[in-house]
Amino acid sequence: MMKKNKTDADLILSISKESFEGHFYDAKEKERVVLTFSGSDGGSSASDTMAHYYKQNGISALGVTLFKGDETGSDLDRIPLEYVENAISWLKGKGYERIAVDGISKGAEYALLCAATFPDITCVVARVPSYFVSEGMNGKKAPSGTSSWSYKNEEIPFVPYKVREFNVKKQFAKYKEFNILEYNTGKGVTEKEIIPLEKINGPILLLSTLKDTVWPSAEQADYIENYLKERNFPHEVTNIKYSYISHFAIPMRKNTWLLKMLFKSERKYPSECAEERKDLTQKAIDFVAAS
Repeated sequence: MMKKNKTDADLILSISKESFEGHFYDAKEKERVVLTFSGSDGGSSASDTMAHYYKQNGISALGVTLFKGDETGSDLDRIPLEYVENAISWLKGKGYERIAVDGISKGAEYALLCAATFPDITCVVARVPSYFVSEGMNGKKAPSGTSSWSYKNEEIPFVPYKVREFNVKKQFAKYKEFNILEYNTGKGVTEKEIIPLEKINGPILLLSTLKDTVWPSAEQADYIENYLKERNFPHEVTNIKYSYISHFAIPMRKNTWLLKMLFKSERKYPSECAEERKDLTQKAIDFVAAS
């Protein structure tokens, strides 16, 4: 069993046995399944939470642990796309027909990149997304000098951070909340770092917030929508922006007090944030169910 992350999953999967690490939530139906990904916090807390809610609504889900797991690396650094490639093979071997992905923040970046790489993925939910690949992070929360992602032992081209050391405490004192927008805006994005979104083989749901203090997710979601329109993307693109919710655009089973401590909007508008969180959770479930 997992030592680092407690889970109510039906099955624990490991790199040593299945070549990816994850928690499977089995809703006992084979028509569709969702792969879920946590963000830059790593571990499986967010991916498990999303997977749990899919199962509660009759959709099987596999929370894939990208880093800070039992057998994964400890940093957000050159994480292999092969984790998803191997998970897809495992799911197809179990008889699952339609495969969706759902990620938050860096997990959304990973979800979009995987969907653009593997055509077996036919539906994408991208929560507070990015349209380009960013530099990785080391354990000290400083830029790694390498890509966040890799495939076939090669780094995916990435946009480096302009700041080479993050001082989150200083930013918190300045803004009275968790706010690192200064680190995540004004990057010199070029064509080679943009995810080839036009290669995605299915509909896309973009969920972002105007109160994002981590990176400009609403602007980045708009970029994705316009990018795909310009290229006559043949599938549905749904772009939903919320007004109050923080960067943590997932259902919360616990630790809601932490959100209020970290983010002004969660403190000032708790009922509005709760309603938006409920709404986006249902919209994600409905979107995947209809895919």
